[in-house]
Amino acid sequence: MPELLERAQARAGPGAVPGTGPAPEGLDNLQRLLDSCRETAGLTPAGTAVLEKVAVRHLVNGLRLAAAAVPGGVPDVAVVVTGLPRTGTTLVQQLLALDPAWRVLRLWEALSPVPAAGEGRSRPARIAAAETWVARYLEMAPEMRAIHSPSAEGPEECDALMQNHFASQHLDDMFDARRYSAWLYSADLSAEYGGHARQLRALEAGGPGEVRPWVLKSPSHLAHLGALLRTYPAAVVVQCHRAPVEAVASWASLVRAVRRPHTGTVVPAAVGEQCLERSARATERALAAREEAGEERFVDLAYRSLVADPLAAVRSVYDRTGRALPAGVEARMAAWVTGNPQHKHGRHHYRPADFGLAEEGVDRALGPYRRRFAPYLR
Repeated sequence: MPELLERAQARAGPGAVPGTGPAPEGLDNLQRLLDSCRETAGLTPAGTAVLEKVAVRHLVNGLRLAAAAVPGGVPDVAVVVTGLPRTGTTLVQQLLALDPAWRVLRLWEALSPVPAAGEGRSRPARIAAAETWVARYLEMAPEMRAIHSPSAEGPEECDALMQNHFASQHLDDMFDARRYSAWLYSADLSAEYGGHARQLRALEAGGPGEVRPWVLKSPSHLAHLGALLRTYPAAVVVQCHRAPVEAVASWASLVRAVRRPHTGTVVPAAVGEQCLERSARATERALAAREEAGEERFVDLAYRSLVADPLAAVRSVYDRTGRALPAGVEARMAAWVTGNPQHKHGRHHYRPADFGLAEEGVDRALGPYRRRFAPYLR
């Protein structure tokens, strides 16, 4: 850890004040991740280098954020899209991002919410850096083109901001860090969501023009709806649903793809078991949070209906937020749907049996969730 901090301090630039550092909970979370990876991740030497590189990048972001003058207050978060991974959350986010009335997180912003002072701060330079990052990512994990292909200027999951506090589902996907995973799906991340809000404020302060309401998206929020709703009390949560065996198997396929490049051996059945356990824990916590918050805060979308008629699904989100969907924006959404058919970047091939998953076992593990949302899971 000290050596990683030294490397991060050297890279953080003049905007980072010596003696400051990332939030203490972030450092604790990083230590937990590092220790857990040593125990169970089975990283190759190249994988260890990837872990260290990832850690330094997020430490740099934490150093810059700690040193930045960020306005206080609660960001205006209007909509948060979540659900188990692989349930259609990306499609909903892509469509909402076409409405200029909303503010969405772009990948080039997510990679560096508080950039270093100087030339690297410019938008073109940050976009170029993001394009390089995307190219390297897809070179390392080419399967992700068909599963979840990122774009430098496209909308990005705000789990990227949680990565800067090392409290991230994406890190749990990348590394078989089992003790870290158990902690993540039982933790109270109130402090980390406070850091998430601070990063949104930093992005607002560094961005041009009028501040607009945020539309955020990440499946990782599902396990932490309580902390999310306390942080953003005005937000409407859109929860996407899909037949559990399909969602869990698709998630397992994604996890296998992102672990392969830096892990000695990836056992598909173990990945399937982990994704099923994580799904059960996330849905259990989400059900409790929804009961406490009240159903008026939520919009539920079924995957099959979403894929069949995306615009109808989006209209239901606008209805719940009390906002009109302008005709011009709806036409833009319709054009995007036409130009971006499912499987545009290739078909994502996977079978539940490949990951030791059977429908009966998945339904049993997710029983309370399946019973509560049965109409959306057909």
